[in-house]
Amino acid sequence: MYLLLFTIIYSVITQVLNIGYGPAMGIYLIGLGLVKGFFSEELKDVFNFIKTKYLYEKNGFKDSLMDLLSLMLIFINSYLIDYEPFFLFKFVYMFLLIALVYRFLFWGLTRTIRKRN
Repeated sequence: MYLLLFTIIYSVITQVLNIGYGPAMGIYLIGLGLVKGFFSEELKDVFNFIKTKYLYEKNGFKDSLMDLLSLMLIFINSYLIDYEPFFLFKFVYMFLLIALVYRFLFWGLTRTIRKRN
């Protein structure tokens, strides 16, 4: 829940300060990647180098959904910063990018931070 709240606050700040697409997305993803790397015990926990079925059982539905909603909000915010019409190729590209970032970096972020505290 805290990750979702942090994402909403971050999105509002980037809209108010009119930060560009690249820095807004980069600061968020790199920052949370560093946080996950700092709080994780092993490298395989940072980049989720385990089976998807095991990840889902380990993280649960609620935490997985919160991680996905946070990532979707940051992508929507970044899209609103640099608005361009959506074409089919860009939609497919964006969907694949979200899926890869979620699967290999974002999934389990809430659990990792909660476990460390």
